[in-house]
Amino acid sequence: MKKLVLTMVLGLFALSANAQSDAISKYFDKYVDDESFMHLNFSGKMFQMIAQIQFDNPEEQKMVEESLGKIKRVQVLGKDGDVDGRKMYKEAIGLIGKDFEELMSLREDDKDIRFLIKEKNNKIDELFMVMGGDREFGLLSIVGDGIDLNAIYKLSKSIGMEGFEELEFLDKMDGN
Repeated sequence: MKKLVLTMVLGLFALSANAQSDAISKYFDKYVDDESFMHLNFSGKMFQMIAQIQFDNPEEQKMVEESLGKIKRVQVLGKDGDVDGRKMYKEAIGLIGKDFEELMSLREDDKDIRFLIKEKNNKIDELFMVMGGDREFGLLSIVGDGIDLNAIYKLSKSIGMEGFEELEFLDKMDGN
């Protein structure tokens, strides 16, 4: 009987974790067709293909092979100007369940920014960033198996991808 109850509890937990990711996906879906929002969606296949590219720098090659091939999906949603970013920020934060842990939060000028992660077996399965201000809103979701934040940050720096500047503390931790 105890095994049955434990199995049911674990099953409900797994369903709630999937429902959480579904809630975030539904949030993206809610705005994807609104042309006033910028929306990017990268599939895992794209990252697998990038991981196959040969780089001149062996360190970059290793970083790409070990981290990007594990990414399943990246989604970005954003809007500047005519948007109540604070309201959207609160709505997005409300969708995040207890299986996410806050990695970092920042209040800068008129913006609130939060980085949250979902871990499984001490590996990051999802990184979620939400930013809301008086007239801007941004959302980023990276889903994968064992996401290496340091590798993603370094790659974002090397290709000039914006949005990861708040993770510059990773450079100091790495000793660079």
